[in-house]
Amino acid sequence: MAGRMQAAIFVVISSILSLLIPPLSLFNNAAIGLITLRQGWQQGVLFALLGSIVIAAVSVLLKHGFGSGLFAGLSNLIPMVVIASVLAMTRSWDKTLQLVFLLGCGGILLFHLAYPDAASFWQPLVEKFRPALQQVYGISDSQIEAYMSQATNWATGTFAATFSLFAIVSLIIARNWQARLYNPGGFGKEFRQIRIGKAAAIAFVGIMALAVLTGSQLPVELVMVGMTVFLFQGLSLAHSIVKQLELNSAWLLGLYALMFLLLIQMIVLLATFGLIDNFADFRKLKQLKR
Repeated sequence: MAGRMQAAIFVVISSILSLLIPPLSLFNNAAIGLITLRQGWQQGVLFALLGSIVIAAVSVLLKHGFGSGLFAGLSNLIPMVVIASVLAMTRSWDKTLQLVFLLGCGGILLFHLAYPDAASFWQPLVEKFRPALQQVYGISDSQIEAYMSQATNWATGTFAATFSLFAIVSLIIARNWQARLYNPGGFGKEFRQIRIGKAAAIAFVGIMALAVLTGSQLPVELVMVGMTVFLFQGLSLAHSIVKQLELNSAWLLGLYALMFLLLIQMIVLLATFGLIDNFADFRKLKQLKR
């Protein structure tokens, strides 16, 4: 925010680090998100291109290829510009999360149209883990084949859900940075008001019903994306209740500790509460306090 040169330096450094230490891509995405939120989508696209070119150049040095690096950068950063632009224009986390839900589900559908045999697409990537399973864990060939089969079957949904998770967390970091600079305390109030909406909730319930009734892989993958998105309404609900009832912040620390220990179970639990909140409005608990 101090100037284009400072922004460019941060984007270049964070782009390089995102390849060397993948979790740090959160900060690279967040930088693009902050630029978009504050300076508009045009500047967001400009710096997303810069970051993608840097990623492509480093990919050449790592012998991954310029084209693949450029595609990886653009496919990661351009969606960040899109969702940050929607948040900047609408000032609504609800609409932004609805968009992430749509993008995640749309991406899965397009992927299956392009690659009807999704398992075959993921097979070469999954095969890279075979030596580690054999050498480190000493797993038998039959067990490895079973693990490989499961991994390829779940890879599409896992990738889409992880992509959605990273996009939302990156945008949260960007919005928090913006609030700290220009509106201290504003982000917390904004986050505690997230409600994705009944229409999205009904659509998600329909997808879950389809997954249960048909047992098909595709709706299960869509459910994985939905769980990821509604997780954040569950977290918003938890923060809101703690604030309304003036509970000790240790409750939230305990919640995040449980997420660290029981990640999948807590995602399902919080997403379920987030989903139900669209109909029950648990935030009315503040009336009980009175």
